[in-house]
Amino acid sequence: MAAPGHAWGGRLSRRKKRHAAASARARSVAGDAAAVPAPPAPSAPPPFVAAIRSRHVVAGLIALYALVYGTFVWIKYRNYLYSDFDLAIFVQATDRLLHGSLYTSIRGMNWLGDHVSLILFVIAPLYALVRHPLTLLFLQTAVLALGAWPVAALARRTLGHGWIAAALAALYLLHPALGYTNLFEFHPEVLATTTLLATMACMAAERFGWTLAFATLSVLCKEDVALPVLMLGLTALLPGRRRRYAAALAAVAVASLLVSFVVIKPRFASSAADYAKMYHDWGGSAGQVALHILRDPLRAVASFVSTPGDALDTLTKRLYWPMMLGPFLLLPLLAPATFAVALPVLAEHFLSFRIQQHGLIYQYTALVTPVFAAAAVGGLATLIRLVTGQPPSEEALRPGGRARRLAFGVVTAALVVSLAANLLYGVLLAQGWVPVQGPPERNVPDLHDRTLRPHRDRMIAAIPREGGVVAGFEFLARLARRPVVHSLHHVYAGYFTFSDRPYPVPEGIDAFIGDLGDARLTTYIRASTALRMRRLMEINRLRPVDAAGDLLLFERDARDTVDLFTVDPPPPRHQASITYDGQIALAGWSLQIPPAAPGGLLEIGTCWRRVETVDRQFMIQLVVMDASGHIVFGLFRHLGYLFYPASEWPRDRIVRETYRLPIPADLPPGTYALGMRIGWWREPLDVNLAIPDDAALAAGRQPLNLGTFTVAPRP
Repeated sequence: MAAPGHAWGGRLSRRKKRHAAASARARSVAGDAAAVPAPPAPSAPPPFVAAIRSRHVVAGLIALYALVYGTFVWIKYRNYLYSDFDLAIFVQATDRLLHGSLYTSIRGMNWLGDHVSLILFVIAPLYALVRHPLTLLFLQTAVLALGAWPVAALARRTLGHGWIAAALAALYLLHPALGYTNLFEFHPEVLATTTLLATMACMAAERFGWTLAFATLSVLCKEDVALPVLMLGLTALLPGRRRRYAAALAAVAVASLLVSFVVIKPRFASSAADYAKMYHDWGGSAGQVALHILRDPLRAVASFVSTPGDALDTLTKRLYWPMMLGPFLLLPLLAPATFAVALPVLAEHFLSFRIQQHGLIYQYTALVTPVFAAAAVGGLATLIRLVTGQPPSEEALRPGGRARRLAFGVVTAALVVSLAANLLYGVLLAQGWVPVQGPPERNVPDLHDRTLRPHRDRMIAAIPREGGVVAGFEFLARLARRPVVHSLHHVYAGYFTFSDRPYPVPEGIDAFIGDLGDARLTTYIRASTALRMRRLMEINRLRPVDAAGDLLLFERDARDTVDLFTVDPPPPRHQASITYDGQIALAGWSLQIPPAAPGGLLEIGTCWRRVETVDRQFMIQLVVMDASGHIVFGLFRHLGYLFYPASEWPRDRIVRETYRLPIPADLPPGTYALGMRIGWWREPLDVNLAIPDDAALAAGRQPLNLGTFTVAPRP
């Protein structure tokens, strides 16, 4: 019983000291008070009532954030705007956990060999209640929103004022990095944003058990979360802090690192994920990287603000600091001990060659934002102490005091700057006033998304309930509960993500669904992509059953198919003979006669002939013009749907490609002209205009007029 008694005794002593100091101040002004009439007391509510009301405001801000971002999460999911594969990986990993498996076919490996995110074992029972991708997305949103509570608790304890604490909680929720993190896929480490904040708040409140509990939850999110937890332990060694927190937090962090890198990683590691490649400029292993940094620390420090020979990456790194610190009004810099907690994570990202880790728009700020938010609280306390000469407290922040005016002025200015930051580069409110990189995924559907949505819905509903699937990014999450799902980008590239290990063409596939015109897949195209795509179709006996533009659905052994290619077809309605680059010739075309409907499809048949060896990938640009000749919409696409390129056509035989052009959902009724240009590339991002042997077309660079078509009114 001695230890608890001593702890409570310490607290009572501090309270008595504060009471004695207040009494002394009261006595020192007693004589003056007798001579000078006391001013009327301000009509302010008692501090307890003010604190309760500020807590209600924080709770309201949390609810508002969750409602706004939860709405955008639903909009993104409903419109197929999750266009990477991270969400799908963790949906499948969590779902397979409930089936007793640690393997994810989307990543192509045991997910513990990719990242040690043991928090999925905690999440799985919640996911089991509603097995849907939105469960993880809503959970991520709710957890990030709840991070405002420990920020407010930390600020209330540090500064002694509830409303200032509520303002700092609002700064956390308004920070652009938090919004980008929330709306980019799902990542387990994002949950550590809030658990790290809770760890710091409980540590400040001297709640030892809760501190360890939240620290443990934090390190479960991902292996590198141990770094800020270890740094938190080191800060506990500073004068005036509790040493037992240092030992406990260090033990949690070291145990996490040992479990991750000594037990789990060696057991489940796979050549399908080679993250050491991110640091190839520093060494081939963690030890070599550390030695290189020790030998050349100035270069390591310089990497936080520049990348020699890469102007874009250097700009991205230099923008990072004002964009991260600006919404907190640079206050984190006034709390260097707390700021330092983020340094290992910042080094992890800035020493990597990947530009994605050097900005705000991905998930890589998830472990930095909470540290900066906590440092902003400490920075404001430091500022008050430096300016007023007294530490912040409930008494110092009474109405009319200098400290109160300073604190409210600073948080008001910070809120204004934070709102301005959202208008400049925020995920939801950016106005495009400055040329900064936008979100990696659309957060609201554009016209193309709205036009394709019913076609995507139709195709995803038609996929057989059982069997393996190869799918494009936007479909992966919806299919992730299947045990066998492959991402189309792996088939394109022929390699696992971030690895030199070849990706075998999947077998045992019953359906393929993907948009072969998706620009996001362009960087994965290789010289072997067309061959691998045809191999996928052949070995799995996949046949096309639906098409809308370049969005295709194939099923195994399908009988009711749609026409994509025909060799030696009937003569087209419009005859032609135009050779492009001396390699392929346009032999004619046909347009759909019945009117197309907005949101519907316009069928276009173009006939081609290979006249020479083809050494490039040809593309088509289709442009639709109104009666005044203005282009109302257009698109680029691969001639041959990428998997049947001109190089594979039989020589001197006519090949007809049938394309179903999606008509924008908002296109007004009327008559429109359709034009076509031909381009080519050898490297996917280097498209050139093909040269026709028709002198008029070559001279004017005008699109070839394929004729007119009619758009009917909506029924």
